[in-house]
Amino acid sequence: MSNQNVADSAIRTGDVDGLGRLYSEFGGPILHPQEAMLAERQGCDLAAYGSWRLFFPKRIFHPLPGKPSGTLHVTSDRLIFIRAIDVWKEVKPLLTPLGLPTAAEKESNLNRLKAIGAHQYCEIFPSRLQLLHVRRKSGLLHLRLRGIEGSRYEVFFYTDKDDPVFFDRLEHSMGQPSLRA
Repeated sequence: MSNQNVADSAIRTGDVDGLGRLYSEFGGPILHPQEAMLAERQGCDLAAYGSWRLFFPKRIFHPLPGKPSGTLHVTSDRLIFIRAIDVWKEVKPLLTPLGLPTAAEKESNLNRLKAIGAHQYCEIFPSRLQLLHVRRKSGLLHLRLRGIEGSRYEVFFYTDKDDPVFFDRLEHSMGQPSLRA
């Protein structure tokens, strides 16, 4: 997991660094005093990229293969995605003859993190982003965003089944798409 924890970053990711600050040891979000929970959806996954390129985009947060198993919390200030560490889903793609040493190292690291109660998270601050483009498919919401500093982001929200009401809530929390894309 890449840590994008620059203080003014629009999208932050990590694992153990969020324990006690962003999420509790049970995996629930920790809200700021003036923050309110607007919606919560289990059975989600998320992919975030730091560019709009089709080939080799800068990956900020990656989805796991298989059925989505994380929880997305929509608050008045931010979107918080939290999922338990699934060692098998993380290591399985690396199980090739040349990838075995990397898989063994990653498995060891993930088991250590899981033992201390860490979860993987992605925190998105809509107030620092401008929504430019929205595309929907069954169980997928694709957003193209521009940061207030000019950087470009692409975020994909996956759900275990189509949920248009929840996608409407996400779009509303991110703002309306601008006419100049």
